[in-house]
Amino acid sequence: MKNLTLKRTSLLWGICLMLNAIVAAGQSETGFDPINQKLEHILKSKINGTTYHLFVSLPKNYSPTDNLHYPVLYFLDGNLTFPIAHSARTVLDLFGDIEQIIIVGIDYSWERSMKPMFINRTIDFTPSPDPIRERSFAGMIGIPAGSLTSGGASVFLKIFKTEIIPFMNGQYKCSDDRGIAGHSLGGLFAGYCLLSATDLFDRFGINSPSFWWNNDEMLKTEKSFSIKNKMLPGRAFVSVGSLEGGGVIIMTAFADSLKSHNYKGLNLSTQIFEGETHTSVMPACISRTLTALYGLKK
Repeated sequence: MKNLTLKRTSLLWGICLMLNAIVAAGQSETGFDPINQKLEHILKSKINGTTYHLFVSLPKNYSPTDNLHYPVLYFLDGNLTFPIAHSARTVLDLFGDIEQIIIVGIDYSWERSMKPMFINRTIDFTPSPDPIRERSFAGMIGIPAGSLTSGGASVFLKIFKTEIIPFMNGQYKCSDDRGIAGHSLGGLFAGYCLLSATDLFDRFGINSPSFWWNNDEMLKTEKSFSIKNKMLPGRAFVSVGSLEGGGVIIMTAFADSLKSHNYKGLNLSTQIFEGETHTSVMPACISRTLTALYGLKK
């Protein structure tokens, strides 16, 4: 009977603390009401003919009638990453842990098979052709050898600049503060943007990046970049799972090289997630990307 009374007392205290937190949150424009809205758009590119699906998560106090404009963070592989990102930001928004941002997940048309995603992301996310990897990926996803192509990152970047971003700016109140985040080949593209598109993006989530692409091309690109550039404005978060083998080595090499070149304007943070593989790390790196790039100091 005594234990039951103690449990009831603890429960009441817990409820009281939660109610106090809700009241305090409400006073600081955070809390449980309203919730973040989710929307979806379809955009067919006039440049490459590809149909892109755009999944949008809005700040919970978003209103089309006020004068507020919001930073935008674009997540690649949106069918996989967007649900995690939207859920994570919904929780982080409860007590104002991150900036109020618009999140956009970008993906392709696929439902029962992931082949269309793998085919399109191999084209869009890679800076150069890599025939050896093309054959390997084709075998992995079960399509004929020679039917997979790569090296379309510059075209995809043009689609971002001339189609996706203008579309989002026309639909929503977006500021010029933009971020790009990706995992694996998506991380490769985000790293490519860090060295090629600081005029377009300000924040970069580079997670489990496939920097082994085309004989470690991105490491060589960064070294060449450092010779001509002393400025690299932006905030970058680079991460990998501790169980990713060679991925840990190449991510660390890239991050160490960035640090060694002391770029002016670069705010760099890194993370090796203990006990995580290339796939299991995705939820962790998505949540950390949000707090590393948009976290508010308490």
